[in-house]
Amino acid sequence: MDKKAITAQALARVYTVYPWTTRLFTSFQNHNDALDPGVQAHAEKVQSALSEAVADLKNVETTFSKLSSDHQKFGVDTQNFKLLGQAFIVELALRDKMAFGPKEHAAAYKFFRLVAEALASNYH
Repeated sequence: MDKKAITAQALARVYTVYPWTTRLFTSFQNHNDALDPGVQAHAEKVQSALSEAVADLKNVETTFSKLSSDHQKFGVDTQNFKLLGQAFIVELALRDKMAFGPKEHAAAYKFFRLVAEALASNYH
């Protein structure tokens, strides 16, 4: 599975379906294109952070503590984290429809909900 490609597709999907999520990414030339250099660069960062979370599921909030604070400073709406999680689930389902059954969907939903909660944890 090409994690970076899936991440770039999920980001492009969020930017297309929810265009207000692009407001902080003014340097991207084409938000809706997973091959846009800006989308690719952000996908690499997101994919790296998600890999860290997967490696230590018991400490996801700690893993995302600094990112949570940084995203708050930038003014990222916490709902965007949930939207991205939903886009990831769509991308995963599209990649392998036969292997992405109810159990896999539930596990992905639980993981992305955990990530969204961790990213929102330092907001006040």
